[in-house]
Amino acid sequence: MKRIFLIFLASLLISPVLFAQDKAGDAFKKKFSTGVDIFNDFVMDAPDGIDFRTINQGINLYGLYTYPIKKSNFALAIGVGLGMHNLFSNGVLSDTSSVSFLALVPEKDANNGDIDYKKSKIGLTYLDFPAELRFKSKNGIRFAVGAKVGVLLNAHTKYKGDDFTDGTKTKIKESDLPNFESWRFGPTLQIGYKWINLTGYYSVTKIFKKNFGPDIYPVSIGISLRPF
Repeated sequence: MKRIFLIFLASLLISPVLFAQDKAGDAFKKKFSTGVDIFNDFVMDAPDGIDFRTINQGINLYGLYTYPIKKSNFALAIGVGLGMHNLFSNGVLSDTSSVSFLALVPEKDANNGDIDYKKSKIGLTYLDFPAELRFKSKNGIRFAVGAKVGVLLNAHTKYKGDDFTDGTKTKIKESDLPNFESWRFGPTLQIGYKWINLTGYYSVTKIFKKNFGPDIYPVSIGISLRPF
């Protein structure tokens, strides 16, 4: 997490310099730039009884190199980045006979006491490789359509609340979990003005491997801060 925080700070420091060099009327130029996406995940196809929170905040940090298409308002861009997702729900990840699945947080513990909890989430971090076709107009309108493929670096769960056996307060974090899909792929979209954009990503791949968990997948919508 410290490395991720340092990357985030570096992006914030470098990006304003790059923003200042990007003018609305200029054709694209070869350059490397950094960006930050702050987004919310909407979880699709959740199992019956499992309710995901409305707000599932996440962040993308990335660098992209721009390749102009001649002296036009179009360009190609490719790069690398980190995608971090937090999926909060009323479920907990269980593992039985090597099959991972989401189960409801029980209402009662083993002693028939009420269960109260503050947090139950799945955290996912990907190494992403985005590519996109960009367009910018003379009045500063920007548009980009593309796709990204990602490799799963880390999958973990966090639970904070009452223990299911005796009701005592507990914090549980589990990492290196099996049965998560090891890669992801999906289309991306950016539209905005100068360096402020709306961003969207649709995950074609599911979070869990086939037959090893529910067929859930995120749709990410947020704000992107970057030059182009």
